[in-house]
Amino acid sequence: MRLRSKSMLFVAASVAFLSATTITSASAATGVVLSAETTGAFGDAYVTFASRTYASKIEFRSVDTLADGHHARLRLITKRSNGVQATWPWRINYGGKGAQPEWTTSLTDKEGIAEVRLQVCRGEGDALINCVYSGWRSNGLA
Repeated sequence: MRLRSKSMLFVAASVAFLSATTITSASAATGVVLSAETTGAFGDAYVTFASRTYASKIEFRSVDTLADGHHARLRLITKRSNGVQATWPWRINYGGKGAQPEWTTSLTDKEGIAEVRLQVCRGEGDALINCVYSGWRSNGLA
């Protein structure tokens, strides 16, 4: 329960930041907050869009919530302007229960980034045990 409270606080703070930055300028970057939780794994991401084809900053956090010997992982999935989905590399949390590694990256897709969502899974090696997806969020600049 404590982990969920911290996660909700992160999401609320991110939403407040997004609201403030999106209102200040029509030409400013726009962003979305994504989160998802399944048995043994939680993840969230803050995606900043700089254009219809460029996510200038993607901040991921993965949380392993079970001491079960399996790892948590997450990745971004995008929907291109033509409706085709693209999956991006996994970020894998090997730290064990309670570990919360964070990653920051960016991505460019010349086909456009119309929408994004987060996939969060618990896995072992290449096998996925259980997964969940966040809802789709639109790129306000697409």
